[in-house]
Amino acid sequence: MLDTGMSDPAVLLCDCGSAVRVWVNARRGKVSTTRIRDEASQRGGQLGPAALDLMRDVFSLLIAKFATIRARESVDDLVQGFFVAKGKSYVTAVLAASDDAAARRITYAWATNWLVDEARKLPFGALRNRIEKRLERSDLFSPSSALHHWYLTGGEDEGRSVPVSDLEAAAAATHVAVRTEPSGKVVLGAPGELEELLHRLLDLAGRLHVAEITVICGNRFPLALQQRDASLSVVNTEWEVIEDTRESDDSVFETATRIRSERIAAGLVPMLTEKEKAVICHRGDMDRLAEVLACSRSSAYTAATRLRERLQELAGAEPNSREIMAAVVELVLDEAGAVPSLHSDREDERAN
Repeated sequence: MLDTGMSDPAVLLCDCGSAVRVWVNARRGKVSTTRIRDEASQRGGQLGPAALDLMRDVFSLLIAKFATIRARESVDDLVQGFFVAKGKSYVTAVLAASDDAAARRITYAWATNWLVDEARKLPFGALRNRIEKRLERSDLFSPSSALHHWYLTGGEDEGRSVPVSDLEAAAAATHVAVRTEPSGKVVLGAPGELEELLHRLLDLAGRLHVAEITVICGNRFPLALQQRDASLSVVNTEWEVIEDTRESDDSVFETATRIRSERIAAGLVPMLTEKEKAVICHRGDMDRLAEVLACSRSSAYTAATRLRERLQELAGAEPNSREIMAAVVELVLDEAGAVPSLHSDREDERAN
């Protein structure tokens, strides 16, 4: 039983034969462990079962955000691959953590970045080539005035602000048969099925960049992204053999990530207050920000700090949270123009 009344806040416990140091913050009632570091000390600097359990837990949480990878690799395979790639540097970072909670935050950040890099390596270029050919050969779709964008024939060539989750849900709700032939070729869709999926996406979004469509389809049909598989096909014998003019895999993924970030950011901007938008517009000039907010420089710095926290909160734990925050800033700057002083607003707040 843990005695929180001890004068020494460091209490040595025994857990499965390994020493675990526990610090008790009596005022907050929180317990912070260093089991990972303690196990490593006993193993000559090598991580033990606690670190392995931590990595498995973090990857189990993260993998839901990477459907294309989830369909290809188990959690244990991913942990092993991550450790092979990042082992020495990761061990150094984790053992420098103040406690297990800090080690978990470090692991989450490192694992997220590694998974993004792994997703970037997937052959999105081949899939994009096939999807774009299907768009070109159907009368249902027309090329947009915006490069590499498509919209429904007869519709308006304008994009709409639609949450990414709505687009992914529409793709998931559309039946598209997927089969793998003995040769290993992945056949995507019976006649008309892929067109129906594309139609639903464009009906929601107005127009979409082909890279964004590609990543949505890649998440919907992970088998279509077999590593180094250039044999992806769809049921259309007229163009079974086509020229290999596909965009690089990195470019497709990066383009889709940027567009996804912008789409999410567009839904976050209306959640910002006018004061927060003013901070974004003048964040590089504290004197001007203080003037706009009618406050002191120290208060302006405080407002800038709170804005960073607010943007992080809005972006959440998305793998591309930094890109989302950058997109929010860019959208605010684009719409801002001249930002009026908020002095009158501040006076109203005082009156309330």
